[in-house]
Amino acid sequence: MRNAALLGAFAVLVAAAVVLSFRLYPALGTFVAGTASAQAQAPVQGEPTQAVPADTSANKNPFQAHAAQAGVRTCANLFATLGEALTAGSTYAVQTQWDKTSPDTHAVQAVAGMSYNLPDYKTQAAGIVYASPVGQTCEGGFVRVAPFQKSCQEVAQALPKGSVPADNLSNTSLFNLANNGGQALLVPTGNTCIVVSVARMGG
Repeated sequence: MRNAALLGAFAVLVAAAVVLSFRLYPALGTFVAGTASAQAQAPVQGEPTQAVPADTSANKNPFQAHAAQAGVRTCANLFATLGEALTAGSTYAVQTQWDKTSPDTHAVQAVAGMSYNLPDYKTQAAGIVYASPVGQTCEGGFVRVAPFQKSCQEVAQALPKGSVPADNLSNTSLFNLANNGGQALLVPTGNTCIVVSVARMGG
């Protein structure tokens, strides 16, 4: 029962990108392959919005509203799809940044704070979603950081069926998730586990 409940939480937190991309925007449902590791720090250029609660509009979510406000067109649908995948199952607030001078030819990025109040998962989480034009198309992704009150060994056992180990990064387990659902990095913190979910899309 415990693993079943944990798997239910993963169904919301980890696999949402696949579900949303095909149900809401079928033309965008192509995941981009390839991995790389790097560290960098650079000033963010663009115009930040005010943080917007997720329930401020019945017809338009904040990612759609911010893309329209910014003048982002090429990546508007992908940005909204990734934003919905990132925040699925949560109550959230988001701040979006974009290039003020030429928003449709540069990346758009949002940072989200999320609260989960599911039957078997009640916690806070955070994430980032980004999308950038590539010619006439767009590529983007999201990163979600979510705590689980379980050991990483228990979390690994509850990953979606078909997930496989991909690497061990300095004693931190990396998994390729089933059904092209991205990757999950399991970071042990004592008796609990921080799950860093990563997914990329292009369309």
